[in-house]
Amino acid sequence: MKIVSWLSLSLATPLSGVAAIAIENQTTTPRIQLQASARELPAVSVVIPNYTLTALERETIATCLVLEAASQGDLGMRSVMSVIRNRSRELPELLAPTVLRPKQFSALNQVTSGRKKLHDAITRAKLDRMWTAALQIVAEACTDDWHDPTHGATHYTRSSERIYWTRNLARTVTIGAHSFYR
Repeated sequence: MKIVSWLSLSLATPLSGVAAIAIENQTTTPRIQLQASARELPAVSVVIPNYTLTALERETIATCLVLEAASQGDLGMRSVMSVIRNRSRELPELLAPTVLRPKQFSALNQVTSGRKKLHDAITRAKLDRMWTAALQIVAEACTDDWHDPTHGATHYTRSSERIYWTRNLARTVTIGAHSFYR
């Protein structure tokens, strides 16, 4: 299916003879075409293809879930996944980079600091009985039907910890051994 959208140009320095831009989206390769003249411009419609996580991205995110919250069961891992989604503005392409940002998830601190390899963390997580559940949670988190049990939390700590940076955040919920904040 070929989708073409026309946009009117409003430039400080107009391009000679250019009246519109067409953005063509054929599968996953967007293209921009210039049209010399356009008398009537239809409404703008832009289609952006859904991002599909790579196998390594899925495993990276699942590793974070397992190492951070496997002991808290399915709901605990879903809660950590919600924090990852909320930090990444619910954009699948930002999930893995969010997990791999330095000092964000304590279970991966040695990976993000370069002291250990991501492959080693993934191998360790794959041995956990919750690995399959974590992969399923990652798949579900990439859909529009995701339910956030944390009510928009972007941070969490063990409930027993009192950490200075939580003073400026509102606690949204406590799930298992974790308190969630935004």
